[in-house]
Amino acid sequence: MCRKKPYFPMFVDISEKRIVVIGGGKVAERRVDTLLKFADDITVVSPEVSEGIRQKAKEKKIRWIPEAFCADEGERKAKEGRLSGNGKDFLAGADMVIAATSDSACNELVMNICRKRKIPVNVSHKKELCDFYFPAAVVKDNVTVGITSGGQSHAQARKIREQVETALE
Repeated sequence: MCRKKPYFPMFVDISEKRIVVIGGGKVAERRVDTLLKFADDITVVSPEVSEGIRQKAKEKKIRWIPEAFCADEGERKAKEGRLSGNGKDFLAGADMVIAATSDSACNELVMNICRKRKIPVNVSHKKELCDFYFPAAVVKDNVTVGITSGGQSHAQARKIREQVETALE
């Protein structure tokens, strides 16, 4: 699908939303770092996590469930649309979900479950599957600025974010 219009910037209060992040690597850590500026109820589901996520869990800034969301391929197909691979429903009560594993099939399974449940989802490996995006965000005092290139140029968004940070200092 070729987009003909830019993305609509929307600011949503997520301060009391339950956010679930599936995956625990560097991408998940960046998402968690951004979300912590705006929300407190963040759960990370992953058997292994980055040191940054581990530290945030230790400090009780987030909750970490050290389990795998996706099982092997056979179980995954049997469970698709219902529960996680191990039978636990990590998405129950979620208001928004981030699928940020290194396994694109697992990310897409998370997306399919979220779509069936009408839970907005961000899929880290493929922007076309996302219901929402993470802008480059600048927060200074009571001002929040979000910058996006619609996934076309992260370098451009980063450069503009740096310029906005300088302007707000």
